[in-house]
This record gives sequence, C-alpha cells and structure tokens, in this order.
Amino acid sequence: MKAVAKVKREPGVEVIETEPDGIGDDEALLKMRSASICGSDLGFYNFTAAYQKWAKIPVIMGHEFSGEVAEVGKAVSGFSRGDRVVCEPIQYCGSCRYCRMGITNICQNFTVLGMHRNGAFAEYVSVHEKYLHGVPDNVTFLEAAIVEPLSVVVNGLDEIADVHAGQKAAVVGPGPLGMFSAEVLRSKGISDITVIGIGIDEYRLGVARDKLGIRTVNWEKENAEEIIKSSTDGYGCDIVVVTAGAPSALRQSIPLVAKGGQILVLGIFPDDVPLPVSDLVRRQVSMLSAYASRWIHFEQALRLLREKKVRADAIVTHRFTLDRAKEAFEMSKAKTGCKVQFYT
Repeated sequence: MKAVAKVKREPGVEVIETEPDGIGDDEALLKMRSASICGSDLGFYNFTAAYQKWAKIPVIMGHEFSGEVAEVGKAVSGFSRGDRVVCEPIQYCGSCRYCRMGITNICQNFTVLGMHRNGAFAEYVSVHEKYLHGVPDNVTFLEAAIVEPLSVVVNGLDEIADVHAGQKAAVVGPGPLGMFSAEVLRSKGISDITVIGIGIDEYRLGVARDKLGIRTVNWEKENAEEIIKSSTDGYGCDIVVVTAGAPSALRQSIPLVAKGGQILVLGIFPDDVPLPVSDLVRRQVSMLSAYASRWIHFEQALRLLREKKVRADAIVTHRFTLDRAKEAFEMSKAKTGCKVQFYT
C-alpha cells in the first residue's frame, strides 16, 4: 500500500510502499477515505524540537481521518465490514489514575496514532475497536475527517470554559482549529465573534469572512484591541480562544479579554511564553487550557456535523492523493489553504 511516513530525523516526509499492519483479535483494518493534516502533523513534518524526542521514527503519520472497515478481528463485535467510522487518536492505558477518573485524554501513559504507532496517511490503518465511532449517514467522509480537531474544541468549549449565549468572543488564529472554535461558539448562541490573524493568514481570514460570515481582523493592518473594545462598549471579550501556537498570539490576546473573562488556550507552543501575570490577577482573568478529547467529545462533534452546525465543506479547502504529500504539506505550511486533506 502507499503511505506517507516520517523516516528520517529531519524535516520532510516520504511516500513509501509498505504492507498494512496486521490486526489483532480486538482490532479492525480500516480503508482510509479522508485524512486531514493537523498542526501537530505540520510540526512533525518540520521536525521542530517538540517532536524530536517525543515521536517515534520511522512511523506512518496521520491521526485525523475517516474510513471504512475492511476487516475485523475475531473478537470485534461492534463493527462490521463496510461500516463508516472515525477513530480517537489518543491510545490510553485504561489503568492509570487519570484513566480511572475518566479523563483518558490526559492518560499518564498515552500514545498517539501517527506519532507513536502507524497512522492514517496510508491506504489502510489498523486500530483497536474501542477507539472507533460510527459515522452518521448524512455525514460525508470529508466531514468526518475533521471530527478529531472539532472534538478538541468541543472539549474546551463544552467542558473547560464557561460559555453562554449572548457573550462576546474572539478567536486568535484563523487556522482550522480557529474556524471550528468560531463555529462551535456560534452553535452555543454567540453571534458576536471576531477571528484575528496576521498577514500570512490572509487566505484563511478570507475563508472565515467570506464563507463563514465572521468578522475578521488582520493584526498587522488593524488595531485588534481598539476594534474589540469598540464592539464591546469598552469592556473586551467574555472569552478569547487562542488556537495559534505563537507566543506573540497568546501575549496579544490578553488585552482583548474583559475583566473577569476567560482565555482558553488550545494551541501548542514551541517554547515557554512570558506573560503579564499581575495584569491577569488584577483583572481576575481565568487562563484555561484543553488538550485532545475523549469518547463523549467525539460523539458531540459527530452530532454537530449531523445537525450541520459546523460547515466542514467550507473549512476543508484542498484535497490531495497520497502521492502528492509534499505538495499538501507545503500548502499547509504556507497557509495558502485552510484544512488540507488526503483522500483515497
């Protein structure tokens, strides 16, 4: 089969020919139908410091995907050949303190599909049955392949942050995670949303503005703080979601939030970020974070897609075959697309 793999400890990927991994009694072999490039995939592609010691090499990449069951092990009872599915990428141990508490997304011993074991940028991928979710009939493979990042946003905005209809919100970072954040905020009854980016984000800001109908600000051309203050009677936003993993984005988000407001951080940062902590304290601003997702968040993300409350077809802007992997990654790196997918 064809697969996209990290085979060298350096930037880049290679398209290889290999055999699918075998399946155990409690596993299924899936035919990949759509698989999305994630920000973490891009970090691994660039081989940044955050991935040099953490991820396994060699490994087939990819963890955001939808597929069709091609084969099942003899102990698999919940799925059959031909079923349409998505898969949780956090492979948890089930026995550590956090797993016993039900917060499997921060399992003490977790591994990640496409980082520590072969993932979904391939024609076939093998997974354990317990991580599978059925895809509703009215949700396409393209849509289903964004369930994983959407579930991360659901974790943050459903469970971690205190979100109410009528609040005012900003999203810092117009990448796919930022787009999903805006869509989930709107599904919760928040209509006053501003998506903020910089010059390199111009294409993605256009997607947010023209396809999703959301107000946008280019930080390099406009004064985001003044715009936010003028649209909130001088108070600032009740919640600011930071999806960009840039230190400057996090620091610049702080003046945008109102006293008593919340900053929800979803981005992963390459380095430590110095922050004006005294300002946060004096204004009683809560800084929160959310990582990955759990079973319930996948189900909630699928419900949002089933009910057409998240417009994946607007956010997925480009699709490539596996043999065009380098082109797909370079587009993601240059931010000249929004959500970029592979398909078979």
